[in-house]
Amino acid sequence: MYLGIHVSSSGGIENSIKNGEKYEVNTIQIMPTAPMRWATKPIPDEDIEKFVNELEKSSIKKILIHGIYLTNLARKDKQLFHLGKMGLVVYLDFAERVVDLITKRKIDAEILGVCFHPGSQQELSYEDSLERISYGIQWVFDEVKGKQKLLIETTAGTGSNLGRNFTELRLMREGVKEKDRVGYVLDTQHTHASGYDWVNNFEGVVEDLDRELKIENIKSIHLNDSMTECGSNKDRHSNLGEGKLGKETIKKFLQYPKFKNIPFILETPALKSKETIMKEVKVLKQLAN
Repeated sequence: MYLGIHVSSSGGIENSIKNGEKYEVNTIQIMPTAPMRWATKPIPDEDIEKFVNELEKSSIKKILIHGIYLTNLARKDKQLFHLGKMGLVVYLDFAERVVDLITKRKIDAEILGVCFHPGSQQELSYEDSLERISYGIQWVFDEVKGKQKLLIETTAGTGSNLGRNFTELRLMREGVKEKDRVGYVLDTQHTHASGYDWVNNFEGVVEDLDRELKIENIKSIHLNDSMTECGSNKDRHSNLGEGKLGKETIKKFLQYPKFKNIPFILETPALKSKETIMKEVKVLKQLAN
């Protein structure tokens, strides 16, 4: 089973591997650059070498790369649209180069892909916004050849944010030529906030998910409890078992047969200090078993 947390890359991306080891998880989510700064230049070869050297010594098996938070592929503004695309180009290129080294060295580890928030409808119509996102994704694939995936994350539907339901996410993928390079990251808090009732209708939500997106296209699950009610459209994470989803529903995610091969990654408020991280990872492992 693959259980993990979002880890800091502060001081060098190789430190993200060390942090995963420190907290005794086999899966990590990383941001190779600052989350609120545009990424426009390739990650240096020496940084990638350090990262893979550390990975080779570790017990980390799955790595999810999370895109910067500034990305909005639904923008009409040409400069901001281009900057959003370039951030994904930089991260997807990083993924491909890491995979190349992993393969050459025969390291038992996998890069899951680059997760990103699709954006919000601000300047374009609803239909044009979805089309713009699909166009942007394919543009990135045209720039970075290979097999690594872009993974669209489910959103809470706050304001004009897109990706608030499975149908929207499906339409984004359908508009891309290289569909086999598009997957998804399912966020438990976001989907709860956007109106999917995991607590009272778990099987029904899974059926909807599989019908629209196909479970095999879900490459990771952000496992977060929710501070807010179902359908609140508010992105407010809570520690495991302390929110509206509750321990039983979190346990159901972790023990659900159709999700058994999907890596789980925490993004809960507890990931702020060593003491609270260790406690949250302990809860995660207890609920998984």
